[in-house]
Order: sequence, then structure tokens, then C-alpha cells
Amino acid sequence: MNTGISFTGLKNIGYARIIVDDNVPKSRVIMNMELTNDKNNKDLTNFRQILRNRPQLKNDINDKFVNIEHDVVKANGCLYSKVMLNGKLILPNERDNYIMSFLKGLVNRVQNLKVKDFQVDPDYHLMREAQEGLVYKEDIVDYLDGSKGEFDILKGSGLTEKFDLYFNDPTIQLSEKDDEKLFNSVDEFVAVLHDPLYVKQRASLMDALLKSYTNIDAGS
Repeated sequence: MNTGISFTGLKNIGYARIIVDDNVPKSRVIMNMELTNDKNNKDLTNFRQILRNRPQLKNDINDKFVNIEHDVVKANGCLYSKVMLNGKLILPNERDNYIMSFLKGLVNRVQNLKVKDFQVDPDYHLMREAQEGLVYKEDIVDYLDGSKGEFDILKGSGLTEKFDLYFNDPTIQLSEKDDEKLFNSVDEFVAVLHDPLYVKQRASLMDALLKSYTNIDAGS
């Protein structure tokens, strides 16, 4: 039974990978989670300490959340990467090293969590923290219908094209019942992005990406 009480310090964890442009390949890998304190980990307290020095890193949707995003762009035969925390750039340098260590620790714990230990609040997928918090401060529909990119798990399924048709074709007039079904399907997809098995299976990619975000002299 899921009580909604976290015994891991982490809860309501979501994951997404977005393909932005096939012509100039860009991949966005995102993990969003709520921090708590428990007997073994003081994640929320530790993050509050980071915010004392870097208040701009506060999550604008819910200040108990961290949104971690790793972007990779391939251009002219080279790969360029960056890490964002709550929409702000984190550099692989001495100044940000303690923040990177904190993020790596969180993601590594997610990767090693047992599925039964994931905690997701009832109807969390309907909350703003999920609907707007996963793809940070963006409308998730823009990625369901392909307007700004495409979720990797939908690629080749034809569902992105269907969402585009129903949301954007002015000649399509949905009944009230069908309109409700459409928005319910959005909610159901958001729930998939927070499914414990789905998140656990994909956390290893984020873990590897953060570990490979190498130390470079990126300035202070």
C-alpha cells in the first residue's frame, strides 16, 4: 500500500527524455523530484542550505522540488552539454562542484531504489508540480503534440501526430465527451512519466550523464 510517506527522503519522482530536433540532434533528459527529510537523509535541509548561498536556484513551482535537466546538442561533429537545476545553469567547475555532488547523489539513489520503495502521492500526476514541473515551467502538451519536441517513448508510435491533430487542427471539432477524453489521456501520460518502474529503468541514463559532466575550466 502506498501511504504517500517517504522513507527515502525522495518522493514524486518523474523522468522524461525529449528529442527536440532531428536535424540538429538535441536531447533533453529530465528528472524532477520532491525532497523530504527522514532518519537517513536530510535532503530538504541540505537543499535549503544550498539555497542560502544560491537563492536563484529555488524551484518556482514548489520550493521542495529539484528539477534536474541534462541537455546534449550535437553540432559540427561535436557534442555540447549542460546541466540545469530548476532552470538555472550549473557549471562543471569548482564553484558549482558541491551542487553537482548533491545532484549526483540524489540521482544515484533513485537509480538504486527498489520499485516498492518509490513514493508517489495519490493523484500527484494531476498536480501542477507534475504537469508543469517535470518539463520545468513549460506546458507538457507542447511536447505531446510535437510543437517544441517529442517524448522519446512516443517516437514512432503515431501518438504525437494524433495529439497534434486533436489539439491544433482548427477543422477538428471535438464533442465535450471527446474533449474530456483527450485531456484525460494527457493526465494518463503524465502518470506514466512518474511510474516507479519507468523512472527506475531510465534513471541510469541521467546518472551516467551527470557523472560524465566533466570538470572543465568554465569560469566562475
